[in-house]
Amino acid sequence: MKKYFIVAESGADLSQEMIEKHDIRVAQMHVEFDGKDHLDSLVSIDELTNYYEKTGRVPKTAGVNPNQYEEIFAKIKEENPEAVIIHICYSAQLSCGYQSSMIADDKTISIFHIDSMNVTIGQGLIVLKAAEMIESEPEIEPEELVAHIRAIAEKTRFSFIPGNLDYLRAGGRVSNAQHLGAKLLKLKPLIQVIEGRMLSTKKYRGSGKEIIHDMLSDYFREYAIDKEVAYFVYVRTLDSEIKREVEKHAEEAGIRNVVWHKAGGVITSHSGPGGIGIAGVERKIG
Repeated sequence: MKKYFIVAESGADLSQEMIEKHDIRVAQMHVEFDGKDHLDSLVSIDELTNYYEKTGRVPKTAGVNPNQYEEIFAKIKEENPEAVIIHICYSAQLSCGYQSSMIADDKTISIFHIDSMNVTIGQGLIVLKAAEMIESEPEIEPEELVAHIRAIAEKTRFSFIPGNLDYLRAGGRVSNAQHLGAKLLKLKPLIQVIEGRMLSTKKYRGSGKEIIHDMLSDYFREYAIDKEVAYFVYVRTLDSEIKREVEKHAEEAGIRNVVWHKAGGVITSHSGPGGIGIAGVERKIG
C-alpha cells in the first residue's frame, strides 16, 4: 500500500505541533549573520534582531540545497520504498528550493514537486490542506491529489505588513529615498504575493491598529476567502491590542476560526519585528 509523505521548507512557518500532527518532513532554509550559517527553525529570533540593532546589517537568507533534499528523500525511501513524496516548496520565484529538489530527485522513488507560489504561512496553509486531504482520503491517486493541491495554491492569498522598514532598506529592498519618505509620512507598504512574487501594491498611513484595520478591510474586500479559517503569522512579538484588532476584524468578516503562527528566521530577516500577515483560500477551488 502506498503511503504519502509531505516535504516542505521551514519557511512555511508551521508550528511544531502542526508538523508533528501531520508528520511533515521539514527541509531547513538558511539564515546567515554574524559570520555563521543558521538553520531557519533553530535560529534565535532575538539573536537575529539583536544582530541588526548592533550592526545595522540584515541577515542573509538562502534556500534548501540539493544535498539536504537528497538526505530527506533517502530517509523516506529507507522507511518506505513504496512511498509517494509530495514536495510543496516555497515560491520558486523567490527561492532555490524547487530547483534543488529537482536536482536531488534520482527517480528511484516517486516524488511530485509542487510550487506553492507562496511564502511563510501562505505556503504553510497549502501544506496543511494537502495533509488534511491525504488523511481524509488515504487512497486518493497521486495525480488527483497533486491537481487538487495545485488548485489550492492558485487560490491561496497572502498579504503582509512588514514590521520595520529599516530591514527593507538595509537589505536593499527599498531605496534610501523611499525609506525616508515612508518614515516621514508614517507609511507602511502592503506586500502581496502575486504569482509567486512579493510585490508592494499599496501603502497605509497611521498607527498600528489603523494600518491593520485598513489592511484587513482591503484583504476581505478583494478576496472571497473561505470563511472556515484564516491563518495569521507574526514576527517576533505580537502586541495584545493588535491581536484583538485582528481577531475582531476577522470575526466581523465572518471568519469562524483564526489560527496564529509565529514567523521563523527567513521572513523575520525581510520584515523585522512587528510584521504581520494573513493567508486564506478563495472559495470555489477546482
